[in-house]
Amino acid sequence: MPSVVAVAGFLGDPSDFDGVIAACSEDWSWQVLTPLDLGGGSIVEMATQLQSISADVRIGYSMGGRVMLAAQDGTPSIGLSAGIGLHGAEARDHRAQIDDERARELRHDPHGFLHSWYQQPLFDALRSSSVWEELKARRSTVVQQSDAWATVLSAASPGRTPVPKLEGRLGFVVGNLDQAYRIPPESFPHRVIPRSGHAIHLESPEATAMAIQELFKELKS
Repeated sequence: MPSVVAVAGFLGDPSDFDGVIAACSEDWSWQVLTPLDLGGGSIVEMATQLQSISADVRIGYSMGGRVMLAAQDGTPSIGLSAGIGLHGAEARDHRAQIDDERARELRHDPHGFLHSWYQQPLFDALRSSSVWEELKARRSTVVQQSDAWATVLSAASPGRTPVPKLEGRLGFVVGNLDQAYRIPPESFPHRVIPRSGHAIHLESPEATAMAIQELFKELKS
């Protein structure tokens, strides 16, 4: 019975993984955390907290995937729509400024921020999926923790995160419609989910679950 620790993405909650969990083998034991559960600080700080939690496999989506990559210690790990780092001082500075501006908006106008965040092209496929209305209702509760999420948005910006060294038992799952991360690192085991965008675990939970189980078998062998 493999024990799984999964880390949700920015603004995520544990129920984001419900569909994947239901589609995985029943003997898998899951613990789903959010960035706030890991302290809500920088990627490195959250990764330190993640390393302290024993697991047979770690899974991270988007921001949670960046935390997972920073926590690499030999534990089989699978990134879902996970960025692998931002190179170049100018690009990093620009991204940090953007995330600081977004954090200020989240603090001062959380409802407006939520609307603009999910209007990004990154979430086009999610907005047209069958889960969107239910997810939108769940995300509305973010306003109750807007300060905490704003802090993590700024602190965990890719512009402030060291580029991880990719090594060991590591795999990736991406959606073929993901405009940002649809090309995974070719030197690592990976799966591409068809007709899916960035939020693969929400848009295509069954296919994502199958990909996770296949990759885990490869990574533990």
